[in-house]
Order: sequence, then structure tokens, then C-alpha cells
Amino acid sequence: MEASVRLARNSCRHVHCFGFTKCLYIDTFSYDLNHLVEEVKKHYPSQSDIVLSIVFVDKYAKEQCFIELDNDKSFMVMLNMYNDEKEVTIYATTEKLRYNPKPLSCQDKVIDESDDENETDSVCPSQESYHSLHSSDNEYELLNYSETYAYSTMNPFMKVNSKFPSVKKFIETHSCTRSNKSGNKHATQGWIADVVTDKLKSEGDVSPADLKKWLMHTYNVEVPYMRVFRGREQAYTDMYGKWDDSYVNIYDFKQELEKRNLGSVVEIDLQTVGEKKHFLRFFISLTACSKGFLAGCRPYIGLDACHLKGKFNGVLAAATSIDGNNGMFPVAYGVLEAENTKSWTWFLTSLKKAIGTPNGLVISSDMQKGLELAITQVYPNIEHRECIRHLCSNFKKHFRGDFFMSKLWEAANTYSLSKHDRLLNEIATKCADAISYLNENHKKIWSRSKFGTLVKCDYITNNISETFNSWVGDIRYKPVLDLLDAIREKLMERFDKKRSKNLGEYQVCRSGDNKAEVKYKGYRGMLYWMRKSVVVENGKLQAFFDKFKEAYALEIGPMPGKDQWVSIETVEKIYPPIIKRPPGRPKKNRIIPHDEPKKKTQMSALWYVWTPSKDLQKSRVSRF
Repeated sequence: MEASVRLARNSCRHVHCFGFTKCLYIDTFSYDLNHLVEEVKKHYPSQSDIVLSIVFVDKYAKEQCFIELDNDKSFMVMLNMYNDEKEVTIYATTEKLRYNPKPLSCQDKVIDESDDENETDSVCPSQESYHSLHSSDNEYELLNYSETYAYSTMNPFMKVNSKFPSVKKFIETHSCTRSNKSGNKHATQGWIADVVTDKLKSEGDVSPADLKKWLMHTYNVEVPYMRVFRGREQAYTDMYGKWDDSYVNIYDFKQELEKRNLGSVVEIDLQTVGEKKHFLRFFISLTACSKGFLAGCRPYIGLDACHLKGKFNGVLAAATSIDGNNGMFPVAYGVLEAENTKSWTWFLTSLKKAIGTPNGLVISSDMQKGLELAITQVYPNIEHRECIRHLCSNFKKHFRGDFFMSKLWEAANTYSLSKHDRLLNEIATKCADAISYLNENHKKIWSRSKFGTLVKCDYITNNISETFNSWVGDIRYKPVLDLLDAIREKLMERFDKKRSKNLGEYQVCRSGDNKAEVKYKGYRGMLYWMRKSVVVENGKLQAFFDKFKEAYALEIGPMPGKDQWVSIETVEKIYPPIIKRPPGRPKKNRIIPHDEPKKKTQMSALWYVWTPSKDLQKSRVSRF
């Protein structure tokens, strides 16, 4: 008969040597106790003054009992007991086991003598602990008894099939601290809201798990997760007000925006249900953004939307362009209820009011829901490009392999139409259905060989829109009005920072509030631009600077606080949007695609166990 014997971890934590689960495949006709002892010696380090005992579980006992392997008789009892299972777990312990003086066979009933004055404690080796070994003069000494004994484990009591011990009775004085699942009762929800307010203001959206760790590190207070979550929500309410109230002053915000930024396009769309008007959409295109785009940016716009993280769902849509320095230039942004044809059509119609249809306009996007049809309806005659990265992600779902991916990227990057066709023919030779899929599902322009020449932009991805999503990523948790106003503030700071680049050729040394010494530093020579692969003449070089200045020439007007807005009392109350909440807790983190590169994080310490076998196919590496 072939069987397997596993050596499990020790329950004693005094000496941490190493932990492993060793699986041995044995032949019961030739394997005896001496072989097992030699196997134990082979895998345990030698230390002085150490005594080792080896036990196994008595499966016939009503209560948890262990039988020591100290002679051949007990070894045969173990093999007969686990003859059906063909597997037995053997525990090695360093505790000095005191046993019941009554010898028992493997099927005898274990008597509960907890009330006896001569009761002795016993040890229950746990599978969740480490090896702790005792040796004497580099040799292992096994406790040698003439009979087979069973060891009862009343304190603590552990079920045979249980992974963790559950203490039923403990007579000695407890030395461990009490587990307080309810946390510190003095650390209330209101107290948490007060102490985390400054942290949330400085760092933005902080997860409850991080706040829980911060409270433990700063105040040495253990607080339940849900109390931290509710305290954080209360802090947000104290800072920004209630979520429902953020829609009440929405027309006041619109009027203040148009007053401080004359010529801006601000649109609001509502949904009427019964006698109530609910918020649906909001669009903003500030004058400085729309005029700056027409004056100093390429006629290129990237469209994309990212999900909001607040109480009410929705998406933040944005139209982003490129300035003269190939930097991100936001043209318009807004809040939509979802990504569909109606919402994108409304957004593009409002965008057309702000910028019209510039000559040679190019719109780049990915496969957003309803966006393709909306662009066709609002801008029917413009050049519509599709992001190659999203195209490859969708293509990979149907046609896998590095061959297809490499050929698609080469076909998208090449400027030669003949090379583009040749690469597609190679794909068709490999799989004709792949070309049919591209022609049916990806009809927009995605290769540089088919781009127009007027826009002077050869981007094959929509990364400029992803840049905007990352730029506003830390404020998407705010209520609607605070979110829209926070983006306006970021735009105002960005425009001022870009305008200050005009001082790059000067060195300003301030001597006071109203006086400064200005020194001319010169400008970059032609060698710099040649290294950047930009071939320009001296006269045309100034045109790049002029266009960059024109894009950021206009200022974005500052706005006062909410308490200073002019209230419009004639407008009816605006209620929050009607959104069907999905079951479960709302998810704030987006679903990461499988092909997106993972962020580098610190690896946690793991134990890896090699389970050898004579048959290599049965050998395995386990992790715990």
C-alpha cells in the first residue's frame, strides 16, 4: 500500500526556525518508524538542549486527542487508523507533553478528566504556527514510552476539521489583551470627522482603510472600518455641504460664471418627473478656453469621459486640445448622467456653440458608447480618428497573438499608404476574418497614412484626454458644484502658470513688494531646436511663441464664495438626478483592463513550499 505522510508546523513559537509542510510518499510494507525519524532529522536544524515529540491525531476520539509516535506499535496503529484516507498529518512539537497515565488504543474512548485534581495540561499543535525544535548533542531524542498514549487537548480545545483553535475553557490567568471589535468607544464618528478634516483638505480623497491606519499611527486608536467610513462622509458633509443641497444653487453658479467670464457658454439640462425638476447635465466652456483654442491651438480635439466617485453617479466629459508646446489645453468640460447618444449629442451641440466648426477640425476618441453616432450628427464632415490603443484592446478579444498586435501598431504608425496596405495584407493572409472585423467595427481613421495634413497632428492615441482624466482624478469625489468650480480653479492656475512662461527669458530678482531687478537671459539657439527634430527658420520660430502666448492670453475670472453669489429666487428648486443605484456598495475604482500595465508595488513576504515526489508530475510548489 502506498500512502503519504505530511509533517506539519509546530505549535510552539518560542524558537522560530522555519515553517514548511513536507509531503512524503511511502510504502507501508517497507517503511517503519525509524525511517520517519531519519526523515525528521533531515529537515530540522540541530540545536542543543532540545527535545522533540512526534504525534498524530486520534480520529476515533470524540474530543481532540493526539497519540505519540514513540514505538513501532504506535506507528502501526497510525497506519491502520488512516488506511482508508491514505494520508495522515504528523505534528512535531517541542512542548513536554504530559499524558493521561491510562494507556489507550487508537479506538478507545477518551475520558474527560477535567474535574480530576491530577489533570494535566496538553498541547494542541496548530497548523498555523512555526517549527520549534529541541535537540541534544546534535541528536534528536524522542520521548520513549512502552505503550501508546492519547493526549487530550482540553485547553485549548481544537476540532479535528477546524483551522483555528477555539478556547472552550482556560483556567490560567490571561496574559493576552482583549479583542475589542467595536473599537474605542470614545473615538466617535464626530471625533473622526473633526480630526480627519485637515487631512482630507490637504490630500483630497483618502480611502477609509488609509484613514484607519493613519488614526492608529497618529492617535494609537483602533476604530472599526465602517465608523471610519461614516466619519469621513460626515467630514465631507461639513466641508462641502450635503449632496442634495449642491443642486439647489446650480443656477446661481451659472449666473456667477457668466458674470465673471463674459462670453462663456454655460448650459444646464434638467429632467422633469411629475412636478419636480431633476438635474441631468451641465456644460461649461469658459471664454478664455474657447477663444484661446481658436487663436493659438491646433484644430484637434480629444473626447473622453471618466466616472465620478460621489454619491450620485455620472461621468465627467471633457473636450481637450493641444497648445503650441504640445501640452494639454482643456476647451470644455461638463457632467453627464451617463455615456449614451443623447448625452454626447447634447455635449457636442453645446461645444459647437462655443467653438463652431474650425477649418480642418479633427476629433479623436475611443469606442465610447454612443459617441460615434453623436459626432456624425453634430459634426458630419469632420475627420474622426479612433484611438489605436482602444482598437487593439477590442481587437485582442477576438484575435489573440503578438503577430496581430505588432502588425496593427506598425500599420498605425507608418506614413506610407503602400506599407499600410502591405501590413494589412499580411494580417489577411494569417486570418481573413481579422480584416473583415476591422472593416465592420472600426471604420474610422486610425492610421497616420490616412490622416489629413491641415491639422499638423499625428497622434494615433487619445492620450491627451487620458491626461485630463488624470489631471482631475483627485477631485472627482466632490459634489457637482464643488467639482465644476474646482476644475475652474485648476484652469485659472494653469493659465496663469503658462502665461508666466513668457518670463522665461528674464531673471526676476525681487527686492520688495513693488520693486524688482530684471535681467535678460537670452534665448535658446537653433541647436536646441535641431536636437528636438524641429526644422524652423528664425522668422517662423517666433510664430511658435506667438501662438502659445495667444492660447493663454485671456484670463479666467476669479469667483467669490458661495455665500456671496447672487441668489435667483424665481427659479424652481432643482432636485438631485434620478439614478438607479446598483445592488451592493458603490465602486469608486475603475475596472482595470487585463492588458494595462500594473503599477509597481512592494511585494509581501510569502512562504513557498516545495513538495517533492518520485513522480515529477506529482511534485508541486504551494504557497501559504
